[in-house]
Amino acid sequence: MAERKRAREVLAVPRFLRSKRRLPASIQEMVDDQVRKVLEDPLLGEPKTGALRGVSVIKFKLGPHQYLLAYEFSPKLNQITLLDVGVHENFYRDLQKYRDSR
Repeated sequence: MAERKRAREVLAVPRFLRSKRRLPASIQEMVDDQVRKVLEDPLLGEPKTGALRGVSVIKFKLGPHQYLLAYEFSPKLNQITLLDVGVHENFYRDLQKYRDSR
């Protein structure tokens, strides 16, 4: 019997939703575009090492600011968990604190 492939599932943690909501509308649209790209290819982001092992990050720019979108991909569950989005300043430090507290 052929095994049926599970549909890819996307989850967003409250931290991601809160961070996205605080961004201007134009940035929110770019975040949505980046999420669509991740849905198409979850291995697109740069995998992190060390304390953030298992997290991938996509970087994108709007004007002078660089934004980062952090997510985890579980191939076994075919699930993407959106963790955070924001500017580079203190992004990784805050993301590590959040992951440690979960």
